[in-house]
Order: sequence, then structure tokens, then C-alpha cells
Amino acid sequence: MQLIRAMMLALILVGTLSSAIAEDAEAWASEVEVGFVATSGNTDEQTLKLRADSQGDFAHTRHHFHLDSLQSSNNGSVTAQKFYGFYQADFKLDEISAVFGRISHYDDRFSGFKYQSDLTSGYSRLLLDTGAMTLTGDVGVGLRVSELDSGHKSEEGIVRLAAKYAWEVSENAAFQQLLSSEIGSESTIYRSDSSIKATINGSLSMKVALTVKYNSVVPVDRDKMDTETSVTLVYGF
Repeated sequence: MQLIRAMMLALILVGTLSSAIAEDAEAWASEVEVGFVATSGNTDEQTLKLRADSQGDFAHTRHHFHLDSLQSSNNGSVTAQKFYGFYQADFKLDEISAVFGRISHYDDRFSGFKYQSDLTSGYSRLLLDTGAMTLTGDVGVGLRVSELDSGHKSEEGIVRLAAKYAWEVSENAAFQQLLSSEIGSESTIYRSDSSIKATINGSLSMKVALTVKYNSVVPVDRDKMDTETSVTLVYGF
């Protein structure tokens, strides 16, 4: 785990530094999302959803930072607490292909795992670009480290397959679908993120999203599949 943390820090520092000093940057595109629901009376419940996403496209590299968190409480007791984050650096080979390095961390307080982290590298390619629609595919290999609530740790090699589809439906609406599978020697994790975003005014949008995560091997009495449906306000800059 110490090695993965060190490599994660190194990747972030290198990516941030190279982006900061690059003179050929096209743009950074960033978004912050917030969703909050609170009830009182017979049921005292609060749910807070926070998400941040930032992507930088440079002449020779691309950088993608992503953070996603959710916390719910009912009558003062925490009922859900999740955190997911990743950083991916793409090093362009030409206009449609790149090699990448990626690190991610997932922490769900009620999953039976203290955390699951992975580090992968591989090849990325733009498969479709019509102007309004794009499709990108990734394939890579790496390592996943998991720690149970009991303290038991395990490491396994993984193969990562991923695809990202984006469709600009209109000037004010966009659809996005992310699919990934991380096939390990002990377990496989599938993830699907579907969303549609509609512009309200200027930089402010509303987003409806559905996230599905499936883990083929989980601790006893835990569900293999988790779903999350959210409605958030998005500020882009």
C-alpha cells in the first residue's frame, strides 16, 4: 500500500507540475456538483452528494482528476458513506491514440472493505468522432490492493477494459456513458456511470446520473451490486 500511495503522489505531482508549466495548453475544463436532500419531522434524514471533475488537454498530454463522495444520515446515524477518486494521465502518441497511467481509490464504509485501490497503465484510442459523438476505449494491466474491515489485505493483478461515450444531444443537453471492468485473478469489478446534463443558465446545469458498481467477490452478508441515482446542480468553469 505504501508503494501505491507513493506512486499516486508522484503521478499527481508530475501531472500537476507539467500542466502548470506547459505553454501549449488548450484549456482546462472543470465541474463541481452538489446535491442535498434533507427531511425533518417523523424522519430526520440528510443526504449530501459532492463531485468534482477536472480535465486538461495539452499538446502532448491529457490529465483527468475526479472525486466523488456521498454521505447519508438518518436520525443522527450515518447510513451511507462513500468516496471514489481517480487520476489518469494520457501521453499522446498521435491525434487518436495514447498510453496512460491511472490510479484510483474507492472507500465505502458499509461495503465490508476499508478500501480498494488500483494502479494501471495501458493504451487508449479514440474509436469514433462525428463531432457530436465520441467513443474512446482503454485497455491496460495493473495491480489492485484491497483491505477488509478485519484488516486482512490482498493484492492481485488486474486487466482493465474501459469505454467512454459522449453525445452532445443539443446545444443545451449532453449524454455520457462510462463503462469499465477490472478483471482480477481473485475478483472482478464492473462499473457503469450514465448521466444526462441540461444547461439551466450560463455555467449552471442540472444533471441526472445513475451509477452501478458490481463486485464479483464481497465479504459475507454484503451485496455484490450497489446502485446510486442522483440529481445535482453542476457549475462548470
